[in-house]
Amino acid sequence: MRATLGKVIYWIACAVAVLVLGLAALVWFTEREAGDLVMIFNLILIGLGAWTIGRACWYVLAKA
Repeated sequence: MRATLGKVIYWIACAVAVLVLGLAALVWFTEREAGDLVMIFNLILIGLGAWTIGRACWYVLAKA
């Protein structure tokens, strides 16, 4: 049961990460200005953070 929950949390976090990284790519290709680079970098960090949290939940819940 915990392994399944870990996988569900992981896939939800991956979906969030893909959406956030897609938003960063959209901003990069459409409205690239001087101030937007900081926002793009922050979006990339948020996406990677979501993926990392999902991966950690999968590891902890599936392996425990």
